[in-house]
Amino acid sequence: MDGFLFDSLTENYQKFFRDLNKKFPEKSKEFLKTETQKYLKVAKRVAKKEVGTSKGTKKDWIDSKSYHKGFKIGKFYTFSNDLCIRAYNKSPHAHLVEYGHVNVPRSSKRATTRAGRAEQAKQKRGSGYTLGKFVFKVAEMDFSDDYLKDADAFMYNFFKDNLK
Repeated sequence: MDGFLFDSLTENYQKFFRDLNKKFPEKSKEFLKTETQKYLKVAKRVAKKEVGTSKGTKKDWIDSKSYHKGFKIGKFYTFSNDLCIRAYNKSPHAHLVEYGHVNVPRSSKRATTRAGRAEQAKQKRGSGYTLGKFVFKVAEMDFSDDYLKDADAFMYNFFKDNLK
């Protein structure tokens, strides 16, 4: 659903990674894959904290729900000459959890248009708006420092190994 791009990398970092990707595509793919897996772990942790559990204290609720099972890593693709990989949630209601939604009560006289549903939601008692949890944005903020440290370590190890 959402990818992540860190704008914190300087132009030199970006140039270096582009050159590295052209000369050693397997090493750069391996680095991106491991970093995406780390990012996905952070996103899962944030989701468990932000989305939480159902009513009660059932610990296995998180593992049984489709939102928490839907975190995936996409395929490699190029975007403006950069090698990218996407982390997303494949569950059908992930966008509702991520960005929020209008609560629409279920009834036999349910409105069929978006405007009608919004009006119906205003009229019904107990309805309203559920705020989004922005799981991937929060995870990106939590993970950006670790990513920059790992990128520095990757470049240092790459130079150390290949300049011998």
